[in-house]
Amino acid sequence: MAKAKILLIEDDPVQSEFISRQLKSSGYEVLVAARANEGIELAKKGNPALIILDMILPGMHGLEAAMKLLDMPETKNIPIVALSGMTIPKFVEECYRIGIKDFLKKPCDPKHLLKVVEKFAGKQKREGTVAVVSKVSAAYTQLVMYLGKMHLKVETILPTRKNLEKLMEIKPNVIFIEISPQEKNKKDFIKRIKQDEKLRGVPVLIFSPEISEEKMPDLVNELGADGYLAYPFEYFSLMEAIDQYLKSNE
Repeated sequence: MAKAKILLIEDDPVQSEFISRQLKSSGYEVLVAARANEGIELAKKGNPALIILDMILPGMHGLEAAMKLLDMPETKNIPIVALSGMTIPKFVEECYRIGIKDFLKKPCDPKHLLKVVEKFAGKQKREGTVAVVSKVSAAYTQLVMYLGKMHLKVETILPTRKNLEKLMEIKPNVIFIEISPQEKNKKDFIKRIKQDEKLRGVPVLIFSPEISEEKMPDLVNELGADGYLAYPFEYFSLMEAIDQYLKSNE
């Protein structure tokens, strides 16, 4: 299922980054423009499901930009949500009067932002199965919790040779393997994954709470993995990395 596109027209880089990350973490594709003219062109070409439009933009007021979007045949049917710190009733009424569908007050409350976006663009769900090969640990618990929050199906497997067969049955989109300095069998385990017909193209990412991030790139090469996750995990960085590997595995 293709992700719904959200066009965000916002010149404040802090707000833009915050809103983009919130929407991406909920499964949306986000197009970003810092100026009204750039946003109007993106709306014409990108065919977004929704436009979130800041009302104070350099060079053109948000109301003027909204009227242009609502007047053009390519964009007139795309719902627009106003974004502003100004909530004077007359201004909000004017937004609705010209055809804007809803209003978001800055700074955005993440839950309200998502509720408004879902109303117009639908609820998004990531599709994919990920396998976590690990014993129970703090890192394992955090990773599984974050993956579940991303609406991914998570299969957990103990790191034994026999469980390689279970991986073949699951056929995950991405495999995460926890590594500890004492273990020497993971190279063979990853090699067997890479040689299996059903698993050959599946990205294998390693993670470890015991090995410094500086040493992880060399360990990736040594073990024949495709990448690593830095620990402790940061939710949005983890989400962006996983989206990248899910996309490359489609």
